[in-house]
Amino acid sequence: MASYKEKILEVIGESKMGLTTVDVAKRAGVSKTTVIKYLSVLSSERSVEFAEVGPSKLWRIRGQGIKAAEDAQKPMKAEGLPALDIDFCDDQAEVLCFSFKVDPEQICALMKRANMCMHKAAQTL
Repeated sequence: MASYKEKILEVIGESKMGLTTVDVAKRAGVSKTTVIKYLSVLSSERSVEFAEVGPSKLWRIRGQGIKAAEDAQKPMKAEGLPALDIDFCDDQAEVLCFSFKVDPEQICALMKRANMCMHKAAQTL
């Protein structure tokens, strides 16, 4: 039988974008209190990391985000174009344009985060 620590690592490893503490607890079948304890231990062991998204923490296996970023920078075989291109915009020497390839799921997640930020900014006005 897998230990709590192994269950938690397995559940987090199955997620592409990361999981909240509550989601980890539900998927691992462990209480939230136990998950919080083990996430603290795993974080101090540098096995997991979190990204703050709004009021939540999304937990993921350490380095999982870096691997996804590297994958996004790989050129697409069909087009053979570079994954990242930097150039001057409209021949203006003061402005740089960046173009790059990203996973549509990453764009959706980013837009959701941006919308949350815009919503919070509107509330403070």
